[in-house]
Amino acid sequence: MKKPAQSPKKSAKARKPRQSENRPTPWYKTKYARFGYALICGALALYLLISMVSYLFTWDNDQSLLFHPEWMNSDILADNDGGKMGFRWAKFLISDLFGLAAFLIPVFLGGVAVTLFRIRQVKLLRLFLVSLYGCIILSLTFSFLASFFPSDDWFMNGLGGSYGQAMNAWFCAVIGHWGVGLSLLVLLSGWIFLLNPRIIDRWIAWFEQVPETMAAPEDDGEDDGEDDGEEDGEEDPEQEEKPEDDDASEDEPEADEEEDESEEEPEEQPQGESQGEGENTPDFVVYDFPETEVVPEQPEVDQPDENISNIPPIEVIEGDDYSAILSDEDWKLRYDPRLSLSHFQSPETEILEEYRDQISRVSKDELEKNNRKIVTTLKNYKIDIAKISARIGPTVTLYEIVPAPGVRVSQIKRLEEDIALSLAARGVRVVTLVGTNAIGIEVANEKPSIVSMRSVLEDPRFRNAKYELPVVLGRTISNEVLSFDLAKMPHLLVAGATGQGKSVGLNAIITSLLYRKHPSEMKFVLVDPKKVELSLYEPLEKHYLAKLPDADEAIITDTQKVIYTLKSLCKLMDHRYDLLKAASVRNVREYNEKFLSRRLNPYKGHEYMPYIVVIIDEFADLLMTAGREIEEPIARLAQLARAIGIHLVIATQRPTTNIITGTIKANFPARIAFRVISGVDSKTILDQTGANQLIGRGDMLFYTGSDLTRVQCAFIDTPEVERLTQFISRQPGFGGAFLLPEYVPEDGGVGLPMKNEGDAQGYDSLIKEAARLIVREQQGSASLLQRKMSLGYPRCARIMDQLEELGIVGPSEGSKARQVRVTSLESLELILSGL
Repeated sequence: MKKPAQSPKKSAKARKPRQSENRPTPWYKTKYARFGYALICGALALYLLISMVSYLFTWDNDQSLLFHPEWMNSDILADNDGGKMGFRWAKFLISDLFGLAAFLIPVFLGGVAVTLFRIRQVKLLRLFLVSLYGCIILSLTFSFLASFFPSDDWFMNGLGGSYGQAMNAWFCAVIGHWGVGLSLLVLLSGWIFLLNPRIIDRWIAWFEQVPETMAAPEDDGEDDGEDDGEEDGEEDPEQEEKPEDDDASEDEPEADEEEDESEEEPEEQPQGESQGEGENTPDFVVYDFPETEVVPEQPEVDQPDENISNIPPIEVIEGDDYSAILSDEDWKLRYDPRLSLSHFQSPETEILEEYRDQISRVSKDELEKNNRKIVTTLKNYKIDIAKISARIGPTVTLYEIVPAPGVRVSQIKRLEEDIALSLAARGVRVVTLVGTNAIGIEVANEKPSIVSMRSVLEDPRFRNAKYELPVVLGRTISNEVLSFDLAKMPHLLVAGATGQGKSVGLNAIITSLLYRKHPSEMKFVLVDPKKVELSLYEPLEKHYLAKLPDADEAIITDTQKVIYTLKSLCKLMDHRYDLLKAASVRNVREYNEKFLSRRLNPYKGHEYMPYIVVIIDEFADLLMTAGREIEEPIARLAQLARAIGIHLVIATQRPTTNIITGTIKANFPARIAFRVISGVDSKTILDQTGANQLIGRGDMLFYTGSDLTRVQCAFIDTPEVERLTQFISRQPGFGGAFLLPEYVPEDGGVGLPMKNEGDAQGYDSLIKEAARLIVREQQGSASLLQRKMSLGYPRCARIMDQLEELGIVGPSEGSKARQVRVTSLESLELILSGL
């Protein structure tokens, strides 16, 4: 018997390294250090849990702390039970990462504390992997479920956090909602299996019983009894013993290491083995994989019925249901317009500047100084204040004043100029804060800050917004990003004096759309009479721009081509309305959804409709040169094009009543006003004053028909736009620009109104001289022509009618003089050159 003789040698070899136990144990391995680690992990887990639970109820109230320059000041308190630091950590874990799934993080730290306290042996590596896997899967699951119930009241970034929203949006775009739902079902089953394999075993046993129950329903009572006996008497002990055996076998090396650390606790090694089912178990238990996998019996697959008729050929299909001609595999695949440029990558925000060196902070001395001046000025007029607070923005600080009882709002508003004089500051406005009992006084900061385009594009509120045409403008007085859906506006009017930020505002609108929309989903029609403002986007011709078939350049600069393009858009609008009627839908969103789900037949003329955003710069110049030829198609598009995905953005630096007419204002409820010279111009744009009190350099007012918001426009410089267009143009694009319908003038001329063929005389021989006189004098009346040109009234009246046809003067207004629509002789000569 050689084996017993060899066992003492092996045991001696095994004991030989034990001689090192006589050496002193390092301090960080002692039981006291271990106890300290346990206290730290337990306290951290409890603190995070308290902060995260409190964040669920107070997150909205503490949002102002994120942008407060002095958030560490002891005078500023947070509603979160974990304080300001607890709020920031909870926001990072819940809003910026995993949403509600982040609660697994304090659970993991609690498991670490339990192990270090030696209350129960927990495999930390496995607990870490299961917790991380659970955070990822549950975050995606919560975001997927929340996508069916969109709301802005779920912790800023939804139930699944920023990570879950981004992953859910990507997966839904790749495999669709059904694919995501089925994938999550599989992944969640795997995670539940890691937590407790017995749950999966019960599922398998249930599925095994289903075919037996269907085959022999009369034996239900006996089969149920046998199954219950097998489950309770045979399967459960085996399933329960195997994880415990695995736990014991895997816990032995860890127990040996603990014995090496100290001899004072030899009894702790077999602790994991001695625990049985009768002892209490923690709420969160991690089980090992079973050694053998139970494979359920496969039920018999029903054979297809032979009486099912074959799919009819294409020739006999009725209606527009395109899904009828698809195979079963094709029908499950949702049409994706992005596949035409499947490798297209959206621009990276790293190509834009941050302008960190041009961000200034409002000092406490400046706030206190303005506070004293405001209070003193109001007290001089015997107006008492109950409370005053400040809300710091990038350019303007809002002082919220709660007047004492009995003080009327009109008393404070009348003192607007006196307050501005005492503060010696620009841009002072007194506004009523809707929904509060306070009055706001907006005061410009001594050192304004630049709001970079990169900062607003990276903000979660814009990045996670589910808009059809997402647009971000800048930051409000509260430092919140202002974004909106252009598809719901549905058109936008931008006005302001020269050099006040109008062009930068247009660049911000275009840039935000380029960052969020795929080239197959949206197209631009860019009109630039000045030829220098929008020419930077010409490299995007093969990706985002639309033009006429015979146009040489995608950026439209010629007035005549602008007329043709607008009338071509009207033609496209009529065509799209015909498709909407054939599809029995009301708008482009419903139509595209029906087309993407393969319920419209492309062989019958149906097609995917990309959004078309028409951006017109210098609208006043176009009206002066083309007059009614420009105004008519724009008015028609503004009234009807919203439903078929065509949206207008019109910019002008002359906000006068003859440019921004009643028709324009009625169809452009959303308006942006940069600084203007007079209050009359402000009323023309916004129907109220306020734009004349702005400070310029991107300071603007955003009006949506009811609310008026002061915003600092995001800044993007020319080199940034060039880098953006280069990033996109270097990628593979379409064969050319998106072609609009070809437009052929009915009269065959150059686009100017001509006389009817029955009128042999044509225009009056003195019409050019009369037109120059009318424009020079800026008075559209027949009596002026009578006095200056010594003509009779009938002939002067005919000349005025002909000038109206050319768009030089407006229609007759009875005894009043006609409106002169052309304001310069240079513009007049362009019109007369076509006669």
